[in-house]
Amino acid sequence: MNDMPEKLAPMCELIDEVKALADIPEDQWTGAIAEGKWSPQEIIGHIMLWDKHFLEHAIRPMAAKEPMDMPKVELDEFNREAAAFARSQGRQELIDQTVRCREQIIGELKRIPEDDYATEYNTGSGKLSVDEYLADLYWHDRHHMNQIKHYIANGQN
Repeated sequence: MNDMPEKLAPMCELIDEVKALADIPEDQWTGAIAEGKWSPQEIIGHIMLWDKHFLEHAIRPMAAKEPMDMPKVELDEFNREAAAFARSQGRQELIDQTVRCREQIIGELKRIPEDDYATEYNTGSGKLSVDEYLADLYWHDRHHMNQIKHYIANGQN
């Protein structure tokens, strides 16, 4: 039984959600979702750069059956840089980059045989399977997209 489409479907949800952000007012795009929190723009930059990081250091090596090269990341610094990166990009450019990166991840994951999704790969500091990655990514996507949806629904800014 091929469960791959079902496993990858949640990753595709983000693509449509991010594309829809092209239509929100500029003040909502750049306004903080709450006091001391990021804007939707910064959240999308954060998601995109984490996608890029995992694509380059985990997903492509998994698909190529090569060792992972997962550098240790200082989370606060990475996230600060992601927010600054997002602010330096035009809205459509950032949306396009995010969609393109997510599509590349999906393409690479399709190259991995589904039977290998439970295989644990050595990251250098631990282990990671495709199934674990998908579960973590789904949680991360839902967390941030729900923040944005709540912010927009409440008409803030």
